[in-house]
Amino acid sequence: MRRSLVVLALLIATGGLLVPPASARPTAPAGVRVTSGIVYGQGEVNAPAPGQADLLLDLYEPVERSDGRRPLVVLIHGGGFTGGSRTNEDLVRIARSLAAAGDVVASIDYRLAPQDPEPSPRVATAAAAVPLNVPVLKAMVAAIDDTLTALDWLLDHHQELRIHRNRIGLVGSSAGAITADHVAYALDDLGIDAPRIRFVGDLWGGIFIPLDLAAAATQLDDGEAALFAVHGGSDPTVPVQLDDWLVAEARREGVPVEYLRVEGAGHGFRATGFFTREVSAGQTAFDRMLAFADDALG
Repeated sequence: MRRSLVVLALLIATGGLLVPPASARPTAPAGVRVTSGIVYGQGEVNAPAPGQADLLLDLYEPVERSDGRRPLVVLIHGGGFTGGSRTNEDLVRIARSLAAAGDVVASIDYRLAPQDPEPSPRVATAAAAVPLNVPVLKAMVAAIDDTLTALDWLLDHHQELRIHRNRIGLVGSSAGAITADHVAYALDDLGIDAPRIRFVGDLWGGIFIPLDLAAAATQLDDGEAALFAVHGGSDPTVPVQLDDWLVAEARREGVPVEYLRVEGAGHGFRATGFFTREVSAGQTAFDRMLAFADDALG
């Protein structure tokens, strides 16, 4: 039953409910430099033809010079593992704000289900934990794979980007949050090497691997990434219980956590009022996430 609920939740995502509208990137504000379309790696795909697909990211950097190393935040878009883009206007707003605060920010694209991606041997244990004949689950593993590739590229270039290798955050929405949660909390339990993450911005996500809802969240352990989570209490797409369980585990393990469970709200930035709804002393969830990230990343 648990397994069927998880698969159902992901299959619902393929109906397009998670796909954000692609939009042109707004002009970056003063103080932020944007470099678009950087190839950070390649990934194997089977459609529309077998081959290697370029994996792209947009890099947001503070223009103001400093002598120190800067935190790195990787943004991972939503889209049900079937669509979406690094240029989503909501992620662009987050990227610009984090970069203006002094972080190096990379907003990444990753392989999607319509491309029929082949996860690399690096994530073999994650692939073995899900039925790869379900396209959205196969794409979920590929998204994890590609996020690791992006982190590799960024850390390989840490000198010229002046990135602090031990101050890394991940922020994802929906499918992107699911990806971020796995990279930060689950991969070590699967025997997969990954950089240590200090902060996760989990926007309506959760952990699905292994396909046992009771067990999945328990992979969050003492000393792992500080967790900031937002989830609509009436989310019809990604069950709010996934974040309920993940947050409860963080509290049990003593991991710093802030949870904004928006009662009666649905799925996504608009439904939860992420940028507009006051949640605390005149602050929105967006404001709270920026403050939480600043504290967690030092």
